[in-house]
Amino acid sequence: MTPTESLPSDIYAIADIHGRADLLEAMLGYIAAVSNDNQSPPVVLFLGDLIDRGPHSPKVLDQVYSTLDRYPGSRLILGNHDFYLRELLRGTLTDEDAINWMDWGGVATVSAYSDRPVPDFKNIAADIRRVFPHHADLLENALTFKEIGRFCFVHAGIRPGVQLESQSEHDLRWIRAGFLDHLDLFDHVVLNGHTITKSLRPEVYSNRIALDTGAYRTGRLSAAVIRHDELSHFVCTELTETGRIEVGEWQPDLKAAADRFLPAF
Repeated sequence: MTPTESLPSDIYAIADIHGRADLLEAMLGYIAAVSNDNQSPPVVLFLGDLIDRGPHSPKVLDQVYSTLDRYPGSRLILGNHDFYLRELLRGTLTDEDAINWMDWGGVATVSAYSDRPVPDFKNIAADIRRVFPHHADLLENALTFKEIGRFCFVHAGIRPGVQLESQSEHDLRWIRAGFLDHLDLFDHVVLNGHTITKSLRPEVYSNRIALDTGAYRTGRLSAAVIRHDELSHFVCTELTETGRIEVGEWQPDLKAAADRFLPAF
């Protein structure tokens, strides 16, 4: 375990942006303002699924790329949707994966990148590599998980009973059954996205913190703030009925998390 004194002052974990560049822009503005006030650069961890479903996937990748450059130690963890884009750019996207990707929101992504019709994937990939070479670099350098202190940051979750270094990449990007219903403690507190929470809010369990609040359809993007190796609070950027994006902080009642489940607010 990393000694607390060597940890970054604030870690922001942001999950499942899905093309909502507007919500992410507000979130990153909040992080920058807090960082300036504290005169301490944060670490920002993106828990995957930057793309698909929402309208502005290329802009989200630009935002994430700039954030990793701005805040040393910040990283992207590859989500299952991001995996498809990486495979497209590698030229290794299978026919089965291509069909699944298009069905699960990939049309919005490739249409935002290129005017070429689906399934002209070879030329779409060439267009992206030519205009957005840094997006390929971003995806190639993504992690499958990240450990910091007593926390593990991952896209989907982990397989109980399997050491982190032995976890399969498929489980880390896709797992639901066996993880979401696991009640015992893990070696780390796991922060995950991938599965939209029932409350559409961040949710705290005794063994994990769920952060996918369905940004692409709820208009709510959520982040957990880890401070001094503890969950400090949540930040959400939310599209209001008037069309404004508001930023709010919520403090969870961590004592209630001992009862296994607690909606954050």
